[in-house]
Amino acid sequence: MEIKYAGRVTGMNKRWTLHVENFEKIKSADVTIAPLMCFVGNNNSGKSYLMSVLWGILTLGKDIFPNKPSEAKVYKQCESWLKSYINTDVELTESDIDLYVNWFNELLNTQKKSLIRKIFNYNVEAEKIKIINYKRIKSIKIIWEESGARYSATGSYIKFPKTDSPNRDELLRMNAYICWNLLMEGIAAPLYTPIVKGRRMGEPIYLPASRTGFMLTYSQLIENSLQISFSPEMHKNTSTLTLPYVDFLQLITKFEINKKDSKKYSEIIKYIERNMTRGDLSVKKDMLPVIKYQPEGSDKEIPLYIASSIVSEISPLLLVLKSGINFKAIIIEEPEAHLHPELQQKMARLIINMMNIGISVWITTHSETILQHVNNMLKLKSHNRSNQLQQEYGYNKADLLCEKDVQMYQFVEENDGKTRLISLEATKYGFVVPTFNNTLEKIVEEVYAFQED
Repeated sequence: MEIKYAGRVTGMNKRWTLHVENFEKIKSADVTIAPLMCFVGNNNSGKSYLMSVLWGILTLGKDIFPNKPSEAKVYKQCESWLKSYINTDVELTESDIDLYVNWFNELLNTQKKSLIRKIFNYNVEAEKIKIINYKRIKSIKIIWEESGARYSATGSYIKFPKTDSPNRDELLRMNAYICWNLLMEGIAAPLYTPIVKGRRMGEPIYLPASRTGFMLTYSQLIENSLQISFSPEMHKNTSTLTLPYVDFLQLITKFEINKKDSKKYSEIIKYIERNMTRGDLSVKKDMLPVIKYQPEGSDKEIPLYIASSIVSEISPLLLVLKSGINFKAIIIEEPEAHLHPELQQKMARLIINMMNIGISVWITTHSETILQHVNNMLKLKSHNRSNQLQQEYGYNKADLLCEKDVQMYQFVEENDGKTRLISLEATKYGFVVPTFNNTLEKIVEEVYAFQED
């Protein structure tokens, strides 16, 4: 894949850990976000539950900020701090940032039950959900602009127009903006965004494990989900699906061919069409999108439902990119689904390339092939003959991985049937994944045993 690469450009200028206790099957979990994050584990161990909560916090977390200034001690500390730096540029210290993380955690705790209800469309119990161990990779400043007219933020600053004696409502608005950007800048939608009809404004994308079925039946499923929209007024999920699935159905309605907005993904799109789908996907906008597939070498378009399963499986990711939809993070459940091992390796290569152009990619997987490719790219990055091996095996810088960009987690089942999450450490051979290795060793043992005379 010849993707132009000028170093990783990402909003992931921070790390924080989502701490969860007694949440469905999960006894405890500590998930430190990273540009590439992988969950492995047995079926029904909690992988999708935890990914759904992460997605929900990034997507719905904006809604937990209050409409009126609070008298709570933890918020008043933020308010007092901000008042002391009005119109004064300042670099935030760890203790300054802790004020805002503590405020967000208090809001998360008080609204935990309703937030989880929105995500799962069901009353799911969770004893603790909070953000811990916040660390910045790059420092961040509050900057006051003389001629500014609006708030803005990047990975290195949060900017406000200069103001004289702001009232408490204005301070609340600024404090919420600081808090959200400290936690979510670069991986979620901005806090204050104009609602543009028909457009997503940076919300993370969730591609569920059953996406092929949805792609083949979306016209029958979408009618009910269209009644639900991501807006400040959205409080009820009237469907019989969890919110990530509803969001996926809504995402399908945004599919169109947008050559201007998809230009930044052009090399990745070419890679998918040449090496995976072996053909082109087109979209005709009607009441709902009508998706057609044209195999390479053919002048005939066919409906998606009679195309190969690889086409329907890859189609949502490909159409997200071809539509130029605005997103900064994507969660993919079982990216290996319906893929031959050769295509699983290509999928792993695609995931790494997406990460290297600045998209945070979080996956759940049962694929030893995908994880082995991750290990191979970690080793190739640090190999003393890296350039020679890249040329020999057809890789380039966009394919490589740094260990600091990857977090690998395994769900382990305990005696009481509950699971806990453990972080897997990279060795000189890459990540060792017991859930895969133990099974493979057992199969190899059976091979030798059953071949004996």
